[in-house]
Amino acid sequence: MRILIVEDDMLLGECLRDFLLDLSHEKVQVCMTAEAAQSAIREESFDCVFLDLRLPDIDGLELLDRIRIINPVLPVVMMSGYPTTENAIEAMRKGACDFLAKPFNFKDLALTVERVARERRLLLENLSLQLESRARRHVEQLNQELQEKVQEQTKLFDIFKEIESIRSSESLYHRIVSLASRLTAAEKAGFFILSGETNTLMLISDHGFSEQQQTERIYRLQNDLMESLRRPDLSHVLMDAEMLQSEGQFKELLDHGGTLACWPFRIRGQLFGFLITCYNGKSRLLSESDANLLDMLVKKAVLTIENMALYENLVSNFYGILKSLVNALEAKDPYTRHHSERVTTYAIAIAERLNCSAEQVESLRTVGYLHDIGKIGIADRILNKPASLTPEEYELIKRHPIIGESIVSELGLHAEQRAIIRHHHERWDGKGYPDGLAGEEVPLLARIVAVADAFDSMTSLRAYRAGMRDADAIEELRANLGRQFDPRVVAAFLQGLPTIRRS
Repeated sequence: MRILIVEDDMLLGECLRDFLLDLSHEKVQVCMTAEAAQSAIREESFDCVFLDLRLPDIDGLELLDRIRIINPVLPVVMMSGYPTTENAIEAMRKGACDFLAKPFNFKDLALTVERVARERRLLLENLSLQLESRARRHVEQLNQELQEKVQEQTKLFDIFKEIESIRSSESLYHRIVSLASRLTAAEKAGFFILSGETNTLMLISDHGFSEQQQTERIYRLQNDLMESLRRPDLSHVLMDAEMLQSEGQFKELLDHGGTLACWPFRIRGQLFGFLITCYNGKSRLLSESDANLLDMLVKKAVLTIENMALYENLVSNFYGILKSLVNALEAKDPYTRHHSERVTTYAIAIAERLNCSAEQVESLRTVGYLHDIGKIGIADRILNKPASLTPEEYELIKRHPIIGESIVSELGLHAEQRAIIRHHHERWDGKGYPDGLAGEEVPLLARIVAVADAFDSMTSLRAYRAGMRDADAIEELRANLGRQFDPRVVAAFLQGLPTIRRS
């Protein structure tokens, strides 16, 4: 066949071309833009086009329309790394003969080319009116395949949407099991991880398991079966009751005979666990379509697990870097050393007195330390000035909450955490900065840090003044109740202060 690949990723285009040439196709040409592709189709005859949905000059669906004008019978296979049901339906409506969701393997590509070649031959027969009845049946078949393809793409879209919506590893495995059972005919599904003991697996999430099967969280395997499951080239394996004769716990999952399917999870090449699905009763067979869906689910889930681990590591490192910057900032001025640490300690004590949630306390523990991170963007001559600030210098200082929020914007903090940094200088009477919020408009955690910050600032030694005694600072807090500070937060702080000072 003579094949045209329209792909703006040069490396991917060359890989596809080399693979197809190895299959002895007559010609494979790669174009990186829609303009080049249109010129090639006008100048030469092609049997098939593989067209990327996103191109640098025009949208792939628009190019599909133009190709249909140039050559109405040229088969076009759409490709996309961002598959959606809408795009799949629109591409099929415009005349695409197939839709490949990236990443796909070379086997998928070869099968698609074979299918395109077969359909092209049939289409040419139909156009020549050689067999009108066959043409009619072929159209019906294409419609059925289209419906199946749309259904398959819808399920793939569900997989991508659900997995990408997960924000914590705690809910990931439950979602994997739920998807596996919902998208296929599996009556039971479970996610197992390798335990510390040899040849044992631990069930951490399940669907459809009996109460006893849920209770027995440790599942043991025979050496031979475990060795076969550890094979690095294993995509998945199907096992019937006879094959599981010596595997009592797993055999019991097959209530009426049926089939058990096992899908290894490998994280960076290392075996991590297994997704196991059971097909009993009327659902004893695993269809090819369902197998493809589970393959895609496993691949997407593995990438998500890896990305979560990477993200959590990056965020942890970023927090460490920011804390180091805070320490370096405070080290420049011996009068503010350990200020952020003390403010965090005070804030946690207040939050516990106010019966804040564990999540709120943890937010103060991690983000409270960074409440003054924005001062990194303020000149040292202003921060460490031994005399009073000028009005202009004070206006610059008032920008540090906004600067701080900008610095942590890529950490994925939720609104309540970002508010600690942006709003810890707001006042109860609305005369604070940067937004002039008042009363309950000021987020609770920011009100807590405001009291803790003020008390530590008053009782700490400064270059331009001595630190206040605790009693004097307490009187100052009381004097500003209902003006600068939330009375409830001040009351909680004063109740816990003796305990804090003793510790």
